[in-house]
Amino acid sequence: MKYLTPILILMGGGWLIRLENLLIKGSANHLFVTVTLALTLFGFGISLQPRRNNKTWVKKLLVSFILLFFLLLDLGYLKVEIVSDLLYYGALDGVIYYMIYVFCGWLFFD
Repeated sequence: MKYLTPILILMGGGWLIRLENLLIKGSANHLFVTVTLALTLFGFGISLQPRRNNKTWVKKLLVSFILLFFLLLDLGYLKVEIVSDLLYYGALDGVIYYMIYVFCGWLFFD
């Protein structure tokens, strides 16, 4: 079951994104799809962590703020030129957000 859970999370997130694309039209579609994708990848990262007994709240709060920061960057609500430039010149501006969402999920219970 522990190997099936990550795949089920990705499949459920994919179906939810398809449903959102069918039901939500206009500019709100980008918002809902991006947030759903971020939460799905965060949940996928959590499911990859074999041990989930960490009780340190400071690290969880820091990971949550990092996730929120990159989600706001991905949505375009927050503009930080140096971060955008570093990601652009490093050719990481497309996929890096997805990798950070998965990493934050994995790190949440590390």
